[in-house]
Amino acid sequence: MSTINRKQHIAQVALQLFGEKGFENASTQQIAKAAGVSEALIFKHFGSKDQLLDFVIRSGYKRIIEENRGWLAETDPLKFIHAVIDLPYKLVQAEPHFWKLQYRLADVESARQQHERFMQPVPALLEKAFRALGYEEPEKESGLLLILVEALWKIEANKTDEHVRDLLEFIKRKYQPQ
Repeated sequence: MSTINRKQHIAQVALQLFGEKGFENASTQQIAKAAGVSEALIFKHFGSKDQLLDFVIRSGYKRIIEENRGWLAETDPLKFIHAVIDLPYKLVQAEPHFWKLQYRLADVESARQQHERFMQPVPALLEKAFRALGYEEPEKESGLLLILVEALWKIEANKTDEHVRDLLEFIKRKYQPQ
C-alpha cells in the first residue's frame, strides 16, 4: 500500500469510527487496530487526533464538492429548488459516515466552517429561483427551505425517520410557479 493510499485508508477508517462512536469515543489506538497500522503511523501522517479529524472533514467536503459539481449551475428555477430539497438525502446516501460525523460535530468550529463554505452560494441562488417563480418573499422562502434542508440531512444522517423520502416529495410539491 503506498503512502498516499495508507493515509487515505487511515482517514477512511477514522471517518467510519468517528461517525459510529463519536470523535471523543474513538481512540487513535482503535483506529490503528481497525486500519491495520501502528498508532505511530497515524501520528506520523496526521500529527494528532485533532489534525486527523480536520483532514477527515476537509477531504470529505472536497469529495462531496467534486461529486456534486454542476448542481449549482441548474438554470431551471423549479429544478434547482427540487435539487436543493433532494440534496440532504442524496448526500447522506452517498456518504453516511461523513454526515453522521458532521451531525456529531455541530459545535466544532472547523466542521461548521467547512459546512458553511459548502452551503455558501445556495441562499442567493434559491432567492433567485423563488423570485423567477414569482414568490412574493423570495428571501424568506429561501430561509425556510434551508431550515428544512438542514433539519432533513440531520434526520437522514441519524436514520431517526424512515419517511424522509416521503417528506422530501411532499416539500417538492409545495414549491411550484406562483
